[in-house]
Amino acid sequence: MAIDAGVALAWAVSRTAGLPLLDGLSGREAVGAGDLATTVAEVLAVAAARAAVRQPAPARRRLSPVVVLAVMPLLLGTAAPSPHGHGEAAAGHSRAGDDHGHAPASALASDPLFAGADTSHASAAELAAARRLIESTRAAVGERFPDQASLIAAGYRSIGDGRVTPYDHLIKPEYLADGRELDPDRVESVVLERTPAGWRVASAMFILEEGKTMADVPFVAGNLTVWHDHQNLCWDRSGLRLAGLLVNGKCFPGGTLRPTPPMLHVWLADHPCGPFAGIEGHGGGCAHGHAS
Repeated sequence: MAIDAGVALAWAVSRTAGLPLLDGLSGREAVGAGDLATTVAEVLAVAAARAAVRQPAPARRRLSPVVVLAVMPLLLGTAAPSPHGHGEAAAGHSRAGDDHGHAPASALASDPLFAGADTSHASAAELAAARRLIESTRAAVGERFPDQASLIAAGYRSIGDGRVTPYDHLIKPEYLADGRELDPDRVESVVLERTPAGWRVASAMFILEEGKTMADVPFVAGNLTVWHDHQNLCWDRSGLRLAGLLVNGKCFPGGTLRPTPPMLHVWLADHPCGPFAGIEGHGGGCAHGHAS
């Protein structure tokens, strides 16, 4: 009874207010026919089991099939193999979010949120996970950091690329090794874009822990979420400011070569190459590199 009631309560909260303690479920989920039917069965099972245990012992023995009824909703909700086969825990899925897998992928792919991105190979579950990441990141970063001054006040520091490019990457050193990844409330880097009116906050950029490579990137939304790294950047002694680029095997004009961990952009406004495009895809053509 306790397990069935707890699962039903978690489902109800996820469909009305979201589950902020679970990655990927902080926003309100849509109600699917399958999970609604399972939850109704769970509630009925709780009521039936409660009635059974209040009966005298002989009657309880006659009502022993109620035990099967109480367990059945859990079996219906968890025993069936996932149709996605992509490690849904890493993608931010749980039983409460499985209804996304039953929605037609074509319907989600037409969401204007993905304009410019190639969604032709994305499943419904992947599109739903991507949408949750975009929405939660835009809400967290957009509300807290409306401009360059707010980022500086929060402890973000430029790596110096804004001196020679239209983009300026700001990082928060404390977030680079805090053990938290893909956390919209602790985004490791925020990218500014130079405009005629000055610098504007353009993109959040998640960075994995130091020492990780493209082989370590977490699954988010398949080929839709494009991770990238840099193998040609040279840094000053602090490791936080660019000092040059690798040219013919040497850092020019100076610095020490240090490959970066994998990174993932989430653009805060519409981008011609989609919400996860790398900066090199801006403008002339949409160059998508590694993905996971």
